[in-house]
Amino acid sequence: MQFADSHAALDAALATDRILLNRIHGSEIARVKPLGDAGMLRQLDRGGSGQAAAARMAATLSCANDTAAFAIEDAGSGDIIGLTAFAALEPEEKRATLAPIWSSGRLDEVLLISHVAHLMTRYAFEVLAVERAEVHLDWRLRRTLELYTGLGFHCEGRLRAYFACDEGPSADAAVLSVVRSGWPAIADRQRRLLADEAWRCRLPSDRPP
Repeated sequence: MQFADSHAALDAALATDRILLNRIHGSEIARVKPLGDAGMLRQLDRGGSGQAAAARMAATLSCANDTAAFAIEDAGSGDIIGLTAFAALEPEEKRATLAPIWSSGRLDEVLLISHVAHLMTRYAFEVLAVERAEVHLDWRLRRTLELYTGLGFHCEGRLRAYFACDEGPSADAAVLSVVRSGWPAIADRQRRLLADEAWRCRLPSDRPP
């Protein structure tokens, strides 16, 4: 399970009308690193510890070639507005786990999550040819869970005390997945949803205080 070398395959998998994902290689980390250094990036689909989040972001940037990191760009302006990655790629199991989505806050949260989730699952199935793509979300973010299930992700259960918190007990995580057999129908569903302007802005942020 290797990344496609073809730029055409990359572009086909990683662009919508609003969002462009560009794979970060080696020295290209410099394009995104200033956002992290300036403390401008925050996780949209995870709660938990701010210190842990910073460590995960730093690990993604420092091991970009291994973790498959992507710069999130505004398709209209070309500005870098965030960062995401595959947290884990397991070729033998044909499984990919999506990393958190980090945002600079310059684009509507629901629009950004929905477009990035669509592009990352497309890349997982159409370029990496996995059998399963999964994501772990903070269980407390109920509207975010609704957003992902609306995009066709199946909620498989709850992992107790999965995310560390700065104060109080660790937070539980929801495990959501898409499998290859269901992907064609889900991909079509996602494309229709992303074209619906009313749907794009129906959910406010529900991050815990």
